[in-house]
Amino acid sequence: MFSELAVGYLFLGGAGAGGCAVAALLSLLIDRDNLTPALQAQFRSGEGRLFRAFLSPLLVASLGALLLGVACLLADLGQPARLLLLAFSGKITHLTVGAWALVLCAADAALLLLVWRGAARITAALFRAANGLLLALALVVALYTGLLLSSMTAVPLWSGAALPALFLVSALSCGLALAAGLASVTEAARTFATTLHRLQAADMVAIALEAALVAAWLAWVPAADATATAQAASQSVAQLVSGPLAPAFWGGFVAVGMALPFCVEAVATAAWSARPVAPGAITLRRETWRRASLAAASLSVLAGGFLLRYLVVTAALQPISVVAPLL
Repeated sequence: MFSELAVGYLFLGGAGAGGCAVAALLSLLIDRDNLTPALQAQFRSGEGRLFRAFLSPLLVASLGALLLGVACLLADLGQPARLLLLAFSGKITHLTVGAWALVLCAADAALLLLVWRGAARITAALFRAANGLLLALALVVALYTGLLLSSMTAVPLWSGAALPALFLVSALSCGLALAAGLASVTEAARTFATTLHRLQAADMVAIALEAALVAAWLAWVPAADATATAQAASQSVAQLVSGPLAPAFWGGFVAVGMALPFCVEAVATAAWSARPVAPGAITLRRETWRRASLAAASLSVLAGGFLLRYLVVTAALQPISVVAPLL
């Protein structure tokens, strides 16, 4: 079940859900006085055109990630019909709830994308309702993968409440990174400079929380089980912190995936707070540095999100193959 395709699904589903959540939240924060005329003009003029330039690419990337994640899941199952049978089996499990949430999230994102591109017309009330639903569904998708893993009691490394929370926070961080990274290559980096710096500040909070959850998760696992399966848990943690996976964990996930973007975002936020200027007054040199910081931090966060899921799966399954005959 947990092949490279499954790792890809966990990452793409989490990043896509995080991106949808950020897009929905930012859409809900659009002032009503700006939203109504923007919807009437189908986001083709004035403020609406600027909002579309910022949020439409994020929704496209997030929806694409969700669909690629589904493709990875179907390829990993080998027989797509198995997923349909599971979805309509009537049994309520983490997988069925997550599958339905994923489908509905993708459908809602596709509908809103049509609105953003001017292909569909809806009222402001329906626009807000659709984004509220998208936010709720995206959070479910981001959370359920961790719940799915934690429900597998035979794998000690996945036990406990810290892992679902870690996957949720990581997904939101990836969503923030998608928003900032896409904006860095468009005029949105200049138009929504203040918003992007607030997103970077929010990502710093998410990274700090992610680091705390990783520490809590690894500290809890070795002592979580007094039975023979505790041996597998200890081996999993040892692989991450001092074994063959340690370079990828410390050098990849911790250093590149968390420490680097946190430092870049901290410097960018401090510089912006010290010398806030209007978007039109930003110099070419400062604009280039801002775009570079957005892109670098975003790529680092996304790399960390992938490495987290790869390491969680790899460290958990390798010890099981060693100790399973003993259990």
